[in-house]
Amino acid sequence: MNNALRRCAAGLLGVVVPVAAAWAGGYPSQPIRLIVPFGAGGVTDTTARVFAEGLTRELGQPVVVENRAGAGGSIAAGAVAKSAGDGYTLLVITNGMVAVNPLIYKTLPYDPNNDFTYVAMLANTPTVLAVGADSPYRSLRELVDAAAVQADKISFSTAGEGSDNYQVLELLQQATGVKMLHVPYKSGNESLTAVMSRNTDVTAVSAVTAVGFIEAGQIRPFAVTASRRLASLPDIPTVKEVLGKEAEGGSLSGIAVPVATPAEIVARLNAAISVVAARPSVQEKIYARGSEPVDRSQDAFARKVVEEQKKWAGILAGVRK
Repeated sequence: MNNALRRCAAGLLGVVVPVAAAWAGGYPSQPIRLIVPFGAGGVTDTTARVFAEGLTRELGQPVVVENRAGAGGSIAAGAVAKSAGDGYTLLVITNGMVAVNPLIYKTLPYDPNNDFTYVAMLANTPTVLAVGADSPYRSLRELVDAAAVQADKISFSTAGEGSDNYQVLELLQQATGVKMLHVPYKSGNESLTAVMSRNTDVTAVSAVTAVGFIEAGQIRPFAVTASRRLASLPDIPTVKEVLGKEAEGGSLSGIAVPVATPAEIVARLNAAISVVAARPSVQEKIYARGSEPVDRSQDAFARKVVEEQKKWAGILAGVRK
């Protein structure tokens, strides 16, 4: 490159960098869409709406939740991956979408390792294995024993392959060696309704959602899929306590953006999420009801994605559509 070209390139860089910084500094200047990959009523949707309300206040622009359910979150993830990297389309992404879907679908409309920048984790929520209030099964042991007698005798409902309740029911089957019949729905709310109406036998309900239904006597809880009992549900044992088997899992959610999103915007979003998470209203609505706090740094999120991918590659090896 000759000297004239070097001076020209340097001059252009001097213009581009300040303009990009100024643009990012004015972010956001219009409403933001927060795409939720599952239907209304589940823990992912609940968490998203609590954070959307807080981010609206923190960012000074409406953060509007849009539910786009289907294919274990793949439809939403594919749409966001193809959207403009301008900070105005955000995705609530879960561990199932980054670590499970690539193992159970032959093709995906997105690449979890190359299409997104991971902004911040929101919450980690264990689930409660539960049956309907009038179920003939009185314990998790009794349910597993019934499933052991005949493959597919016991049915379980989920929000679809890749969802948190699908993951933990898959873990339970592998831990116990039984085979149950999977009945997928579009949302966690629908899968819970199926159990309460006796259309299916069992499901895994997020700890946040389960509390109210347990208190109302609408479901019978058997065990939590966590390493220890939850403060919000201290009387419910862990799966390991009941069966002597490990079955820990749930919904790990966070916010991601298209990979082309400028670093300044990503940093602005990360800072805003951290502020919102610390507010008393969010602590009460999410973390006091069964979700666990998480490290909100970008590095922690990126590391967690890798950890989840390694974990589920071992668990679901060979389970593909």
